[in-house]
Amino acid sequence: MTNCLRIVFPAFVCCLLCTACAATVTSELLLTNMQNGTAPLIVDVRSQGEYERDHVPGAVHIPFSAIDSGLREIGYSKKDPVILYCEHGPRATIAVFSLSLSGYEHVYVLEGHMKGWRNSDYPVEIILH
Repeated sequence: MTNCLRIVFPAFVCCLLCTACAATVTSELLLTNMQNGTAPLIVDVRSQGEYERDHVPGAVHIPFSAIDSGLREIGYSKKDPVILYCEHGPRATIAVFSLSLSGYEHVYVLEGHMKGWRNSDYPVEIILH
């Protein structure tokens, strides 16, 4: 096994295990909580362009590669719940892994991600320039 694989493979396996342990939140439950004003912080971890094109209403944008520092920057507690999503899963998986390593205790993933949200015809926000 090459040196690169010795490093990347274990990290990949840890990432998969971490994501398998991450709880999911259904789009329906999130929408209900949003309507009731009880939704936790929702974070879109996609690119800026994807976020501007459409995102879950009220979601903040923090790219997956900067999730830990982004949450620290806005003063978000590691004890408070946070829901992450990307377009269909991989970037949110990386973000979950990063937050788990940083000690965040209540990280959830939006089931179906943005693709599922959109396919359910739930409301979206768009940023116009």
